Amino acid sequence: MKLLIYICRYKIYTMKTVILKGQQITIGSEVRFIDDRDLYADVPNINKPVVGNVYVVKEFSKKGGFLLEGIENKVHKFSNPHGELIDICEPGFAINRFEPAKPLRKKKIVRIEILPIVEERLYIPEKNKSKEKVKQEELELA
Repeated sequence: MKLLIYICRYKIYTMKTVILKGQQITIGSEVRFIDDRDLYADVPNINKPVVGNVYVVKEFSKKGGFLLEGIENKVHKFSNPHGELIDICEPGFAINRFEPAKPLRKKKIVRIEILPIVEERLYIPEKNKSKEKVKQEELELA
């Protein structure tokens, strides 16, 4: 009876969404697995995701990780180093081991071309020159 009440409480308080690297991830979202370091190293018989593969979020685990479609695991008994039972649940995978499958924005490449040709000249006449000399120099430059 205690276990049934605990499961009912769990269903009420399950997460519906999480923000992962700036994107909202919900049940049904695609995520890419990127980190398998020490992933359930001490727990035998657990199916684990493959680094680089894209998975669909099936559900959120009780501890806040992802349960993934295509990675089916049996309910597992987790205990502490003293042998005391901690939890009975399907093993989930921590959110920090994933990234969104689709990037937040695409990178754009902008090509800038600088022309080596000077198309206009700015001429500032000297103060001591007369207007006639300035006009004459302008005609020579043109």
